[in-house]
Amino acid sequence: MEKSWRKWFLTDVKRAIREYSMISEGDRVAVGVSGGKDSIALLYVLSYLRDYSHLSFGIEAILIDPGWCTPDYKPLAGYCAGVGVPLHVVRHPIAEIIDTKGEKSVCSLCAKLRSGVLNTTAKGLGCKRVALGHHLDDVIETFFLNMIYGGSLKPFRPAVYLDRIGLHLIRPLIYLTEHTLSMLAAREGLPVLPPMCPYAGKTERAAMKEIVCHITGKYPQFKRRFRCAMGNVSFEDLWNQKSEAGSRKSEDRR
Repeated sequence: MEKSWRKWFLTDVKRAIREYSMISEGDRVAVGVSGGKDSIALLYVLSYLRDYSHLSFGIEAILIDPGWCTPDYKPLAGYCAGVGVPLHVVRHPIAEIIDTKGEKSVCSLCAKLRSGVLNTTAKGLGCKRVALGHHLDDVIETFFLNMIYGGSLKPFRPAVYLDRIGLHLIRPLIYLTEHTLSMLAAREGLPVLPPMCPYAGKTERAAMKEIVCHITGKYPQFKRRFRCAMGNVSFEDLWNQKSEAGSRKSEDRR
């Protein structure tokens, strides 16, 4: 039973890693850990693959403390120690910066600041790859966000090379749904921390989550079909592109 349970979701993770060449022999991978179920599930999956698959790589866990609150990191630190992964807690005044700037697009600014700190820390630890816990639901929600608010058909890519800093950004959970990760976190008793962000559930992404939930309720195969569609694009039927290079450059800044 235990073997079949792990095989159920690990097959999709290994497939994503293989299809997008996410991890190479001897890599040191920095896992961005927020304390939420998605990033903790990512840490669980990668540590399992490190120990029980043909992949040979090292892992460093990095948690960016933005200063919204001061949660108890002991459960997470204990878990990391148990799976043999060093945990690096980096405190950065992201909350203070956002309050000072009075930024309307809080999520965008926070993401940029966190990414910068995460990438710099990963680079300092000798990591060549940074793994994020984005899943299939995140892909779909981002697609709708960019279409509705940005007028573009642009999800994020499973793997991308950030040439300005010399890091590979990878998303090994890209084929798994949020529901699967919730089940994994509950079944394995992963140390999920309470939300640190005061804006959680109040953003445009939360609205997109409701839309996706509504569509999935009416069409149960929607997420699976969307995943297939991402690799089955009819480029001949797309309209003339206005600034493909600019769009690509914008994504590479993430």
